[in-house]
Amino acid sequence: MCRHRTYSHGNLTLMLPLAISTSSREVFPTEQRTLSACTNGVHALGGTQECRPVDRDFVTWRGHLTKILCTPYETQEGWLLAVTLFKGTFYISEQETVAACKKRKERTPEQEKLMYSGYKFENYICADSLESGPDKCAVVNTNEAFCSVLLARLSSHSLLIAGEVDCIDPSPKSPLPPSCYIELKTSAQIRNPHQQRSFNRYKLLKWWSQSFLLGIPVIVAGFRSPEAKVVSIERFRTSDIPHLIRGCLSLCLGAWF
Repeated sequence: MCRHRTYSHGNLTLMLPLAISTSSREVFPTEQRTLSACTNGVHALGGTQECRPVDRDFVTWRGHLTKILCTPYETQEGWLLAVTLFKGTFYISEQETVAACKKRKERTPEQEKLMYSGYKFENYICADSLESGPDKCAVVNTNEAFCSVLLARLSSHSLLIAGEVDCIDPSPKSPLPPSCYIELKTSAQIRNPHQQRSFNRYKLLKWWSQSFLLGIPVIVAGFRSPEAKVVSIERFRTSDIPHLIRGCLSLCLGAWF
């Protein structure tokens, strides 16, 4: 875990022509993200009870709920969740499926580079402070993250949801968290209507789910060329995405019936 970073608006034009490479990459052992990371934060704030360690019906990571939320529209990736009931609270964690394990072990160097490029993109447009500016040569540790913990309700059920936050809006007039948070994403450049439909159905839907669950209002996306250069940047308001993808989702649901 680490402290949040600041979205650096003024450096976007400097970043655009630069290829995302692995020149400053260092391999760090992959860490398993457990539920203790989010419950420890609650304990540190004194939000516990003797008879119930966490006073919520469900405790989980935002990513697990994203998978559930996208299930009616997702036909490519399965998921497996483990649920533990402890002192009145359901703790939901993810278990790797056989298919996901096979896919992870068979990743090509090019696929690894694309996965890494998303983290590098964050380095290009984020800074520790407005005064310092982005450090584009910094080594990227893919295990570092600033996580936000949200207390929410779904009908009569109470939830504790934790999720990674990429950066914040540095404007003096920006609202309090989570409304000042910004989600950063990368994706392949869209060149034809088929790619646009695929982007809407899979990428944009998932981006909306992730941001909606944590209350993040804005998504900034960098679109890369086949040469791994970011050629354009687009800003999406989370609340606008359902209107953008409504047609694609209607076609998808129609295929189920």
